[in-house]
Formats: sequence, C-alpha cells, structure tokens
Amino acid sequence: MLFRYRARTADGRTVSGTVSAYSQEQVVQQLRGQGLVPLSINADKDEHRLSLRQRLQAISTVTLKDKAVLFRQLTTMVSAGITLGSALEILAQQTKNKRLSLAVQEVKRLVDSGVSLSSAMRTRKEFNNLMVSIVRAGEEGGVLDRSLDRLATFLERQDAIRRKIVSAVTYPAVVMTFAIGVVYILVTFIVPRFAKVFDGLGIDLPPVTTITFRFAIWMNKNWYFVIGGFVLFIVLVMVSNRNKKTKPYMDRLKLRLPIVGDIIYKAIMARTNRTLASLVESGVPILMALEMTAGVANNYVIGKAYEELREAARKGQALGESAAKSKVFPIMTAHMITIGEQTGRLEEMLGKVADWFELELDEKIKRLSSIIEPILIMFVGGVVAIVASAIFLPIVGAIQAML
Repeated sequence: MLFRYRARTADGRTVSGTVSAYSQEQVVQQLRGQGLVPLSINADKDEHRLSLRQRLQAISTVTLKDKAVLFRQLTTMVSAGITLGSALEILAQQTKNKRLSLAVQEVKRLVDSGVSLSSAMRTRKEFNNLMVSIVRAGEEGGVLDRSLDRLATFLERQDAIRRKIVSAVTYPAVVMTFAIGVVYILVTFIVPRFAKVFDGLGIDLPPVTTITFRFAIWMNKNWYFVIGGFVLFIVLVMVSNRNKKTKPYMDRLKLRLPIVGDIIYKAIMARTNRTLASLVESGVPILMALEMTAGVANNYVIGKAYEELREAARKGQALGESAAKSKVFPIMTAHMITIGEQTGRLEEMLGKVADWFELELDEKIKRLSSIIEPILIMFVGGVVAIVASAIFLPIVGAIQAML
C-alpha cells in the first residue's frame, strides 16, 4: 500500500513524498536507509484509485521457479559487470510474472535512492528473510555476486525437489480421478437402469449383482452425503494445518503416514539442510541461520528440532552433539555435522547431507512410481470387472435358463 511521509534530512531540511510498503515499520526502515528521520507517516487515501489490473497483479502468485530464474539472471548480469540498477531495470522489463515485475521495479527505485539491495528486498513480501539474509551477507562481505549465485542455486534445487514430488503425485491423482469418474457414471446412470430391468424380469440375482445394485441405488439417492463428507474432510485438514493449536498434531501425523510420511520427511530434511548450508556458506551467523532454517521446515516437529539446536548452540554446545541427542536427525547427519565442525567445513558437510537426502528422495519417488502404477491399473480394472460381472452374470443366467 502507499504511504505519505514527512521527514527531516541530515542538514535539517524537511522533505515529503510517497512510498510503497506493507506497513509503517517498513516505511520507517526505508526512510532511515536513505538517511532521513521520519516525522509523520500516513496511509495514502488515494490508494483506492489503483486499477483493477494493478490489484490483480498485486495478488497474483510468484512461484519458486520465477524467483529462481530472477536471481539466476541477476547473478549473470552482476557477474558480467552490469550495474545493479541497470540489471534490475532489465529484469523488471523482461520478467513475465507481473507481481514479481512490480516488486523488482520497487526494489530498483529504492536502490536508486541509495538503499541497499537487501534492505530494498526486505520491503517486499515476495522476498523472504532467507533471501534477504543471504544477499545482505554478500553485501557486507563484498561478494554480492557469489551470494546471488548461491541463492539462485538454492532456489533451483528447491524447485527441482518440488517438481519431482509434483510429478510423482500427478499420475496417481489423474488415474484416481479417472477411476472415480468412471465409477460415478456407472453407479449413477448405468447400473440403476439395469437394476430396473432385472427387477421386471423377476429372476434370481447373484450376490455380486445384488450388492452392487444396492450400493448403486444408495449412491444414486445419497451422493451428496459422500461428496459433502469428502469436502468436509478436506476443509478440516486444511483448517487443522493452519490452526496453531492443531498444526503440531497434524505435522506429527504427516511424518507417521505410511510411505508418504517418509517422502515428506526426506523432502523437509533435504530442504532444511540445503538452507542451513547456503546460509552458513554465505556468512550468516549460525544462530540466525538455525532460526531461519526452523522457519523454512514448515513442520512443527522438525522446526522444533532446529530450534533446540539453536538453543544448544547459544549455550555453547556443539551442533553435532546436540543433533545426535535428537530423535529427528539421523545418526549419519549428526556425524557429518560433527566432522564439519571439527574441520571447519560445516557448510560443505551440510551440503553433502542435503545431497544424500535428495538422492534418497529421488529413489523413493522412483520406486513409489513404479509400484503405484500397476496397483492403480489393478484397482481400476477390478472396479470395472465387478460392475461388468454384476451386469452380465444375470444376463448369462437368464439366457441359459431360456435354453
């Protein structure tokens, strides 16, 4: 949203203007970054004049891939010697995602006014604390191009993991949707008609036919209960995942699910270890890095484990020793962290742990995909076979009786 401000410069002059931010605190941060002392900050009453197109652009989604491409291109241009302002201007023009393009334009405007890149990024929700911290560490160390490269690589790896999981889930989801659609058509339209015909003939029906027809008739009359129950279940799961009181229980349940729980665990461990490795390599203080890693986990159980590591590190305990005491981290991970601490190559060891989890995740997804394909085919075939048997067995019986 837009804010109007009055501020005092270093030489005592009073200046005023407008600035785009999400809160007054962000406005204060921007003004102080420009060497100004805020005097008054008020929301702009003319903000409602934004066009519908601008509002839609502001609420559109920015994918992980969009961010990875953005920082990879920024890395390439900065490494080639292009000034930061020019690079941001080019990116703002060629970025296809409108919301991200608007964010880059705002970042460029702040950078041109003297604000650092990390401080400018902090004012936009499109860039999280992890991205800001890596960029800030690069600015403070004079190696912005390397930090941008690490950030781009990190986002690319995260996007690759996400695409693997989505790819593994897509096929079963499509097959199950197709199967449910077939069953719905058979139960709703076809089976009830055959049931009326067989009732009129007055013949004895096989057990499979009787059960199938009764189920079809019940579904035809009470389908809204089934759909309503399914929708209610999905809503309850979504609400429980977002509610602070029930989220810890849901997160524990996710990790204990058969097959799927192990995939979720490996994906989170790969993401968190890669995050911690990138932050440590960028020069972010270990306590801050552990805090941000806990937030990236997006799981109460694993996030709490990283918070416990942070608390132990604050008290002076070794990370590897603390990880070995936790039930969340495998022994291999604790040993690798210990080796990294002893050799001064913690980021390298964390990167190897992340590589191992990503490899395990990839193999798990491949095995699951190879197993679930024949299972789904058998499921669909079994449903069709039952319905076909229920319909054709009475017909065959009636023909034999007439002969």
